[in-house]
Amino acid sequence: MIKAILFDVGGVLVQLRAEQHARAMLGPDFPLERFWHIWMHSPAVRAHETGKIDAAAFADAMVAELGVNVSPTHFLDEFREWIAGPFDETERLLRATHARYQVALLTNISAVHWPVIESLNILPYAHHVHASYQVGFIKPDLDYFEAALALVGCHASEVVFFDDNALNVAAAQSLGIAAHRVEGAAQVIQVMQREGLLPTTLANGG
Repeated sequence: MIKAILFDVGGVLVQLRAEQHARAMLGPDFPLERFWHIWMHSPAVRAHETGKIDAAAFADAMVAELGVNVSPTHFLDEFREWIAGPFDETERLLRATHARYQVALLTNISAVHWPVIESLNILPYAHHVHASYQVGFIKPDLDYFEAALALVGCHASEVVFFDDNALNVAAAQSLGIAAHRVEGAAQVIQVMQREGLLPTTLANGG
């Protein structure tokens, strides 16, 4: 029996504009593939998103890792703008899910972006929040997911997880969690309806 639904935030509940602002910071000649490779393997990203270094140290380190001629202040200004508003279907999804299950937000996020999330109409629907910079763990590490299961008080077989990152989905699945790779709240609704977790006809009120 499914008792809890675990949601990634960026790319699942809220829209991201990371590439737009990365391009503004890096210039037209810096390949985005190179940027994402550096980002995914960056010690500074991992340290910042697990709360081990502050924003200033993170910005200094990232400018050095990227090897670009921008100031740390410029980097942070662009970085703050990575999170856009919720997807059109997000509130409808959260209303419906909150009424039927425990809802937990599982997000790799920094202290820079958390105030943006707090400004959106998302947190009132969450029974639990598992934010990497607060808990000191990060996806796709297995200890992150083990701590999340302890937070919701459920076995792996009792939860469903949605994320837009294939590595995070695979990590969750390795622990026996039913995990799905999705892009946006509309896809989450489709999967939940297909799996019998939400009604096939979902009213605006949930």
